[in-house]
Amino acid sequence: MQKYAFFDFDGTLTCTDSVLPFLKFCCKNNFLFYIKLIPLLPTLVGYLAGLVSNASAKERVIDAYLHNWRVADVEAKAAEFAEHELPNLLFSEGMFQLSQHKAQGDICVLVSASPGWYLQHWGKQHGFDAIIATKMATLSGCLTGKIDGENCHDFAKVRRINALFGENCWQNSIAYSDSRVDLPMLQRASEGFLLNKQTKKFEKI
Repeated sequence: MQKYAFFDFDGTLTCTDSVLPFLKFCCKNNFLFYIKLIPLLPTLVGYLAGLVSNASAKERVIDAYLHNWRVADVEAKAAEFAEHELPNLLFSEGMFQLSQHKAQGDICVLVSASPGWYLQHWGKQHGFDAIIATKMATLSGCLTGKIDGENCHDFAKVRRINALFGENCWQNSIAYSDSRVDLPMLQRASEGFLLNKQTKKFEKI
């Protein structure tokens, strides 16, 4: 039976979050990035305190930086970011696990709550068989700042995987994440591995 390997992205295959670095990359200069960030601080603090949902925080942050951007321009920036910036953010242990599964011929799937713009480019470069990510809404070829459909977060990851591969995919599967938010995916897999942030190793749950 074909084996599936599901990978979270931020903190699992990277050392840090990737959304803010991408938005910073989209800005003309660092000053503009930080000027836009200041009004968002209450949202970010609220998110860390559990008072603002992941979806709401994502929409507010992306809207602040990319509202009314043309999709073509975002895609161009995403391709550059995937090529030149993401390599500097990669987490060696996560990438090692990915390389092991690719060598074994497993179906490797990237499952992230981050927007798919740069993940599509990066995932294809690194041999993923599928990339599941949050989709951002557009209107007349421009971003609205809103999420299109369901935020790919928490239980939504399981639902998105089921929709793409069917529930039988879990029978021979393995999943990796750095966050307990992904426990629904980790527990649904045959084997789930959570990153121990002190040892920087993945431990079976």
